[in-house]
Amino acid sequence: MPKAVPFVPKPAIEKLPLAVRKDRRRPFVHRLQTKFANVLITVRDKYESELEDFESTISEILGLPFHLKINANEVWAYNPPDSSYSAGSMFKNYVEGFIDALKWYVEKYGDEGKVHFNEAVTQSELSLNVNDQGDKAPTISADIKDGVYRILFHHTKLGYNQNDQRDGLLKAVESVPRAGFSIVAKSSIEKHYTDNIDDVTATIAEYLALPDVILDPNFEANYEALSAAKTDKDWHERFGKATFDYFNDGLKYQLERQGFKGDEMLQEGLAELLTTKTFQIRVVKKTKNNATIETILENGTVYIQMTAEKWWYNASDAGSGLVDLL
Repeated sequence: MPKAVPFVPKPAIEKLPLAVRKDRRRPFVHRLQTKFANVLITVRDKYESELEDFESTISEILGLPFHLKINANEVWAYNPPDSSYSAGSMFKNYVEGFIDALKWYVEKYGDEGKVHFNEAVTQSELSLNVNDQGDKAPTISADIKDGVYRILFHHTKLGYNQNDQRDGLLKAVESVPRAGFSIVAKSSIEKHYTDNIDDVTATIAEYLALPDVILDPNFEANYEALSAAKTDKDWHERFGKATFDYFNDGLKYQLERQGFKGDEMLQEGLAELLTTKTFQIRVVKKTKNNATIETILENGTVYIQMTAEKWWYNASDAGSGLVDLL
């Protein structure tokens, strides 16, 4: 099978056509690279106010100065000769699509989302570039390179899907390595776990007659274990939900099913063994007999454990067999 020919970017246009420079249908500004200097070329008389408005909007959203730097000569090299697009309207639409995605992102992930974005986009700049994956590239996507947020377009699809940037923005921000949880996992913890676990804890405390029972989600260790074992990141979005289900759909259900509710003998028997008063979710490399989920007692703590490959499988079995440990 012949090797795929590597994608070679087109050279930048040395000088934009007059029609592009005189474009009056939509206002915007390009930074033009020529062999002589960086020159600001207008596509309408009031381009500066348009650029400033965009930068002001983005800066206000992110809480720090942000700049747009689109190289018109590099981008316009991919404009088909028969295209009816005007340069001004095209660049404007890309930026408006980015702003829409950014507003969605901040609305969904709040101040934490802003922190993640700003720490990833260290140069506080946006550019528009051809995707160097060539024919394999999606129509539109994004990445962050050298601290610059880059909107990426397929080399034959300049101007396509300009408003479809939400997924690309999130993936670009999440792809930048950082310590701690991803913004998606952190949001899942807050939304699906933190906001709901108190009622579950109270119910389990009642079932066990153990008012100071501790439900330990073990988020940091489990996140690290899952990240090391899984190549995809789909689990991030349900990380908090899965952990909550192990306690709510599993342990709480199993305690009632196994008769702990209202049975003083079972309650006392467990209290004698559960010296730490703690139930913990734990991802392990291997379970006994390759069980999907298992309940074990170690050093006064009950561990509900599973492998990364079986994460969020059979959550209702969490805590099964607990009565057999007494």
